[in-house]
Amino acid sequence: VRERIVKVARSMAPVMVRGESGTGKELVANALHANSHRKDGPWVAVNCGAIPENLLEAEFFGAKKGAYTGSTHDREGFFQAANGGTLFLDEIGDLPLAMQAKLLRAIQERRIRVLGGNQEESVDVRIVSATHKNLPAEVAAGRFRQDLFYRLNVIDIDIPPLRERPEDLPALCTALLERIARESNLPVRQVPASTIARLASMPLLGNVRELENMLHRALALSEGDALELAETAPPPPATPPLWDGPDTQGNPASAKPPLPEDLQGYLDEKERQILVRALRETAFNRTLAAKLLGLSLRQIRYRIARLKIDAPDIHGENADG
Repeated sequence: VRERIVKVARSMAPVMVRGESGTGKELVANALHANSHRKDGPWVAVNCGAIPENLLEAEFFGAKKGAYTGSTHDREGFFQAANGGTLFLDEIGDLPLAMQAKLLRAIQERRIRVLGGNQEESVDVRIVSATHKNLPAEVAAGRFRQDLFYRLNVIDIDIPPLRERPEDLPALCTALLERIARESNLPVRQVPASTIARLASMPLLGNVRELENMLHRALALSEGDALELAETAPPPPATPPLWDGPDTQGNPASAKPPLPEDLQGYLDEKERQILVRALRETAFNRTLAAKLLGLSLRQIRYRIARLKIDAPDIHGENADG
């Protein structure tokens, strides 16, 4: 993968990074930017699945004051912010079809029209996209545009799951620990061979994201110079089978809790509980809470606002950006 990154970075061709959730697709995309001639230009990362559908056009192409309800000032879009650099579109398979058509035109024409504006403007961005979905299957099912797929998939990079590349664990642990320690203002600890061996024996179904969360906990809770996982890594949650046979009528031992009458309300409450817990465990530091949950700062801000969570902004992280 590293050799392919170096080769592909020199090209201006669009790149699609594919792999399971948490395999480090954004790290690969960022490495492509850092090794390209655009490295001194802006790097803009977007999670396509985290933006409300009614705000997609404004987020991507910008908006003039008054272009939509609540728009009180001119707003820069992702394409303008990435002009002269790289625009990373994570989870591109989550974009609705209507937005896919608008994105295709912007990529082909290298021009955009700001929402509420009268004129088009040129943009110069390199597109790197990523997905965990089988996009050819999505195309066949009519959920993803074939023309956009071919436009984005000029060069592809497949990221194997972490369980298939244990040889990468030492370098990954070192890089992740240095970043976590720097962001958390904690001392860097050494990773003993026994810890690497234990990590290599785990399934790590969450890939790099799961590894990062484990290292976060270990760094916060370990004592001494060496990183210890013994009491910090909880067992992975058991995944219930999709089908466990027919219900046994009249058998109290097999009774299941009733299905929620309001599924969205139920899911919102569960999400609220998880967010509040992460915020409390990080002393309401949104940046650290987002990392614990595998989210960006923008994503966790959106979720806090949507669920109306009363979270104090102790660290001054609520500014736009």
